[in-house]
Amino acid sequence: MKTKSEAQNTPTAGRKARQSNTLGKASREQIIATAEILLSSHGYHGLSTRKVAEACGISVGNLTYHFPNKIQLVQALVASVCSRYESQRPSIHPKADQPARQYLQRLIGWMIDDAAADHTRSLFLELWILAKHHDFGAAALEQLYATVTQWITDSLAMYFPRASRLRCQQAAYFILTISEGSVVTFPPSKSSKSSKSSAVTSNQLVEFAVAGVLAVLDEA
Repeated sequence: MKTKSEAQNTPTAGRKARQSNTLGKASREQIIATAEILLSSHGYHGLSTRKVAEACGISVGNLTYHFPNKIQLVQALVASVCSRYESQRPSIHPKADQPARQYLQRLIGWMIDDAAADHTRSLFLELWILAKHHDFGAAALEQLYATVTQWITDSLAMYFPRASRLRCQQAAYFILTISEGSVVTFPPSKSSKSSKSSAVTSNQLVEFAVAGVLAVLDEA
């Protein structure tokens, strides 16, 4: 799911790890950030502890001090991604003095922009592939989406107290479906198709989704 402030959250610093690492050492955070970049660009099967160590400018021995093998490194990477989304949640927390429409515009806009961002798109494609072949990947993604669904449902329940819990949860799943579907609606920025005008803009999609949620929950 990339926010406009994700420059602080996406591990771009890892791209310069080799140049800045003059001591031949790296923190767990630097290693994980670099591994995330390599995973999104080369895929799980193209990821190795050797490649991550080279990108960090450290020895494989220094990397394995933190992560003895590739699976443990990827497990830490997935946990880091989940934690990052948890840390972003307060930025779109509902406020008592904020109208429901305004909150929904912020929430759905954030989710669509993030899902369609190039880094998120590439990263989650690899995470879904990982989840298909490894139980730890499936469990981590399941937990991430369950958590997101829960806090969206809680937010909607606050704004629409007359709506049932089930109705709010259904609306939360609808919002998630809209945001995940934006990956198909809006092609990657590097794609040749990106030069073609889309039949719908992200702002139009946000407004359509907001209207749908309001229509359903206001009727409850």
